[in-house]
Amino acid sequence: MDNIKELSIVIEKLKNHREIYKFLNEILTKSELIVLSKRWRILKMLNEGMTQREIAKELNVSLCKVTRGSKILKDKNALIKKYLKG
Repeated sequence: MDNIKELSIVIEKLKNHREIYKFLNEILTKSELIVLSKRWRILKMLNEGMTQREIAKELNVSLCKVTRGSKILKDKNALIKKYLKG
């Protein structure tokens, strides 16, 4: 987890969304970017009120992946909810 902490510090130092985008594209593989993008999409769809089954079918992912996102959104202290609104 020390590496994750270090990465978060590096991301914090990036100047703007272009640098963050470039950084993510440099550090992650294409398949990792696809997974990350899909996870974000799952959270957005859940936040918009779609059912877990609808999302799993539309994105062709397991219900388990969608349930993980649902658990995050049910947590009253989840930071991610702040960024789904904007």
